Amino acid sequence: MKTITLDDEAYALLKSWKRSGRESFSSVVKQVVPKPGTLGALLGFVEKNAPCAPERDEAMESAIEDRSATKENPWTM
Repeated sequence: MKTITLDDEAYALLKSWKRSGRESFSSVVKQVVPKPGTLGALLGFVEKNAPCAPERDEAMESAIEDRSATKENPWTM
């Protein structure tokens, strides 16, 4: 277990994602924060958490397909 410090604004944002008083902040972070490293993870996060936007979704899927062809990790420096 780790301890983190949040300012009031960050705390309020995190708390707003809780579905019940019994849900832990760890559970919220695991649900809301996408796994790093892939456009596929980003697409999954957006599809799960953002309103429907077919044009945006098609653009993201196209970018994922294009990147998959290069086998390059876009999230590394």
